[in-house]
Amino acid sequence: MIVEVLYFAEFKDITGKEKEKFELRENNLLALLNLLFEKYNLKNLIWNDKNQKIHNLISVIINNQAIFEKDPSLIGLDDEDTIAFLLPVSGG
Repeated sequence: MIVEVLYFAEFKDITGKEKEKFELRENNLLALLNLLFEKYNLKNLIWNDKNQKIHNLISVIINNQAIFEKDPSLIGLDDEDTIAFLLPVSGG
């Protein structure tokens, strides 16, 4: 299964890319996060070690739909899904 990740803001700065495709062996968001954490220093932005879930401040978007579940093992993915992680917007 192939999925595409879109990178914005700090995620784009860390990866140096706007988007990237990954091949997953499992069809859930946890499999994708494990690949991202191995490849890039993103864990501290996305992951809450205390509760072993996605940080509450991170928005997960799959195919332009917000996902409110924070346990990535419960978030299913399909072939050709597009995923984005968004940080809170700050103004000034």
